[in-house]
Amino acid sequence: MFVGSSIDDAIEQLREQQTEMDSRYDQLDGWKLRKISRGDDNHPIMLVIDELAYFSATTGDKRTRKTFSLLLRDVIARGRAAGVIVVAATQRPSADIIPTSLRDLIGYRLAFRCTTETSSDIVLGHGWHSRGFDASQIGPTTPGVGLLLAEGGIPRRMRCAYLSDVEISRIAGHPDSGGAA
Repeated sequence: MFVGSSIDDAIEQLREQQTEMDSRYDQLDGWKLRKISRGDDNHPIMLVIDELAYFSATTGDKRTRKTFSLLLRDVIARGRAAGVIVVAATQRPSADIIPTSLRDLIGYRLAFRCTTETSSDIVLGHGWHSRGFDASQIGPTTPGVGLLLAEGGIPRRMRCAYLSDVEISRIAGHPDSGGAA
């Protein structure tokens, strides 16, 4: 479901994910299992939130933003075992934008080029730049390059596919891009 810019729709979607997680946990309890596994009847669900800061710090009133953050915190905390995976993106996940209690639950962090070592540490975690892992050192001519920190590991330099808006439009087959309609 695409919620666009509606925080009310986003909150409703998070509540639906909670209901789905509860149902899956009931199934797991009946099966005497701790988590969803490959081959189970339940397929993974990926919840993607682009520009998380919009919902956590910009739109709606303070109470609504808090509701959003609390629901998201629950989905992140309980979701993985139930097969609900959250991918959240934002420009700078500082504590005034993303509550620390929420940010600390995110086990995988990807820092693309940042403007400062402080910004890099905000994404990866405190002190990584002083240990040689600093996304502000990634050059501006290498789009898609970043530092990926997986749970319990150390950051690894990696490269994602980077597509320009024109390339995305062409692949999607938009008539005005010269791609196949």
